[in-house]
Amino acid sequence: MAPELRRVDDDSYLAFVKNMERTYGVDYNPDEDTFRSILDIDRAFGHFDGDGMVSTIGAYSLEMTIPGNVVSCGGTTVVTVSPTHRRRGLLTEMMRRHFDDVLEREEPIAALWASESEIYGRFGYGRASTTAEITVHRRGQPLSRHAPATQPVRLVDLDEAKSLLPPFHDRFRLGQPGMFRRWPEWWEARVFSDFPSRRGGATAARWAVVDGDDGIDGYAKYRTKSGPGDDGHSGTEMMITDLFAESPEGWASLWSYLLSHDLVAKFTARLRSPQDPIFDLLTGPRRAQAEIDDGLWVRVMDVPDALTSRHYEGAFTGVIKVHDPMGLAGGTFQLETFPEGSECTPATGDPDISLDIEDLGAVYMGTGGFRRLARSGRISGSDEALKAADLAFGWDPQPWCPEIF
Repeated sequence: MAPELRRVDDDSYLAFVKNMERTYGVDYNPDEDTFRSILDIDRAFGHFDGDGMVSTIGAYSLEMTIPGNVVSCGGTTVVTVSPTHRRRGLLTEMMRRHFDDVLEREEPIAALWASESEIYGRFGYGRASTTAEITVHRRGQPLSRHAPATQPVRLVDLDEAKSLLPPFHDRFRLGQPGMFRRWPEWWEARVFSDFPSRRGGATAARWAVVDGDDGIDGYAKYRTKSGPGDDGHSGTEMMITDLFAESPEGWASLWSYLLSHDLVAKFTARLRSPQDPIFDLLTGPRRAQAEIDDGLWVRVMDVPDALTSRHYEGAFTGVIKVHDPMGLAGGTFQLETFPEGSECTPATGDPDISLDIEDLGAVYMGTGGFRRLARSGRISGSDEALKAADLAFGWDPQPWCPEIF
């Protein structure tokens, strides 16, 4: 009998999470299970084969910032198929059921982080943002003479961090496409929990804030890990996980504070924006090295709804033909953008731009890229239309999702 795709409930949750973590290559520890507190179990499915579970998929109900607005988003997550059941169509069946759920909830987009970047394009997800792992070697790197004067930075304990950080983050994320609202259970499970077994030999988390006129102006979460150095010097590494600020002074103050730590030979900040201010703050920008990778992947579920939900940087009027290999959101649409909003309606006639739903997801969050994708043959259109689309769809700041979900 073929495996049966069913909704997960409280009785089958344990089989769900064990199969998911086993497929990801980790062992389930019930004493450190923070996942259950953030999982919307009504959006979790898996294939049951006899008494066992052999696949998983879930979704978070996200409030995600897009250019100029916030929309509901199906946050695709924990997609696994057991190695014993590969190449049987289980993944495709799960993705179709997930998309049905997203459409039923009238979420105009879905989004995910891809554990393997080869998988999700065929399901219509486009690479909508990039992420940088930034490494700075040696402490005491001087800031540029153009950097603003730094403000005092202070350390806070966990209780004060729980009070100060959420209101700040809620303000900050509204101006940053790709970020989403952290709900209370997410804060506890993904930001504030700090099990020693998950530190990789590093210290407990440290919390540094810079004060502003309305609460804090920014904060950093970091930890350090001792290691052997060269020439008798310390090889301690600082690992920075959260770093946000609302003003130039806040960015300069926090980066200056972090880079001034004694005995630290290497500073590593993961999941950063390629536009991170550090590259303009340092006197020697080459000291900050960035390794770029794909970040957020976006799947447009309803073309008119998605396109009229976001704002645009310029005027565009034209016909866009969208191909959707899964038959969910394709069609031909007339799009007109203007300062007060936009209109997107079904259309007929020859398109000015033709593209796959995957590439519409790639440009949706504000990277632009119509002409770049045309140069590689992925989309087609007139030079005039592609240029106008780049200007209209581009956005500053560029999309950035600083946490994996």
